[in-house]
Amino acid sequence: MKIENGSLVAKVGTKNVTVALPAVQSDAKVKAWLVPKDYRANGLFVAVTVAGQAEEVPACDMTATEYLGELKLDAGDVEKLDAAKAIKLDEINIACNAAVAALAASYPEREVQSWPQQVKEAEAIATNPAAQTPLLSAIASARGLPVAELASRVLSKMTAYAAVSGSFIGRRQAAEDLIGQAATPEALAAIVW
Repeated sequence: MKIENGSLVAKVGTKNVTVALPAVQSDAKVKAWLVPKDYRANGLFVAVTVAGQAEEVPACDMTATEYLGELKLDAGDVEKLDAAKAIKLDEINIACNAAVAALAASYPEREVQSWPQQVKEAEAIATNPAAQTPLLSAIASARGLPVAELASRVLSKMTAYAAVSGSFIGRRQAAEDLIGQAATPEALAAIVW
């Protein structure tokens, strides 16, 4: 039994049987069994297992099988790099989400949910001082502020939030571009949030 050109080659009776192996993103092990032909037409059961996955075994009567052995299946450099890129992108996305979430962390969730409506009303009053602003009017009344002043504050905060969150989002997108361009594990490792 051997691995050759991405396939497992094993002797079944007097014939060599070739089974194409999947591309793996990390090194794996390949186990093979001779099995009854009514279970597998070629008489061979092959299991490819990556670390952390449950191992497969033939689902037929095990007394009717013969274990042939185990070989190591090396992941290709491209597959390993692709797997590392996916992990790196997850890390960057998590860091970006945390950074953007921190901008609103000191506000109650329901208040944050009202921000689009607050901005909509603030923009309306900026273009038409007589515009209907039920949410801003209620907030301004409770705070003892004129609605126009509150609307101005809302627009200022919205502009500041957009600038900071935009810089985080742009940073994440730049990192994603670099991840896509990384040609070596070392280049990928150099990409940090």
